[in-house]
Amino acid sequence: MDTTSKLLLPACALAIAVALIGLTVGTGVVRPAWNPENRERPTSSENVLPAVPYAAMDGKARGPNRHWQADLRTLSSPVPALSETLGQNEADRQTALTRRASRRAYAGAPPVIPHPVDANDVASCYQCHGEGRNIDGVIASKISHQHYTNCTQCHAQAATPGPGNIPELSIANTFTGLASPSRGLRAYVGAPPQIPHATTMRENCTSCHGVLGQKGLRSTHPWRANCLQCHAPSASLDLPRVVEATPPPFEEIPREELRL
Repeated sequence: MDTTSKLLLPACALAIAVALIGLTVGTGVVRPAWNPENRERPTSSENVLPAVPYAAMDGKARGPNRHWQADLRTLSSPVPALSETLGQNEADRQTALTRRASRRAYAGAPPVIPHPVDANDVASCYQCHGEGRNIDGVIASKISHQHYTNCTQCHAQAATPGPGNIPELSIANTFTGLASPSRGLRAYVGAPPQIPHATTMRENCTSCHGVLGQKGLRSTHPWRANCLQCHAPSASLDLPRVVEATPPPFEEIPREELRL
């Protein structure tokens, strides 16, 4: 008998022994550490949750947070009625103007964003600012201009909140812009005031002066739909410079003078 045969016989014997031991152990009954007969079983199906089909698993609201809503459109957003009388005074107006100025680098600059935003999901901005919302007393004003596809192109996110929980500008600068007039001029006593600011990018007057505007800036007659019917824009802020017509004989106007 050669060496290979001598080694093969013990290996086969060992394999048969292991197989017999496994067969013997496997046929035994395994007793669990706990006795299922002693467990309390529900006497009714009242506290048993119904089975949810897999097709409806993702959209099924269940558990203690089943009433929680993540869609802003489903939240309560009470809006004052157009006919509601608004009690306003000069203190409210000054508070609103101070708050408005604190969110701008200078008069006329785009306001900063006072909360975290996702720059890649601009559509979420319109969930609150598309039509304006009042969520738990926090006013999200309606955008004052037409819809654009990139809000963060002009509106930068603010830094950490400063005193009075008013966000500070993220970048300090020494630029001083023209101060925004606080009141519009009147042609006579009782006349509608002139619009004290440019109307470019502020075409929607209800953004600040509508029913969801800050207290102190709301209009006393928000039911009137055409503001420009009575309130004239400022000629110095809105109208471009007009080049006087050259009297005869006509002469060519230098290109520099035609620039607005």
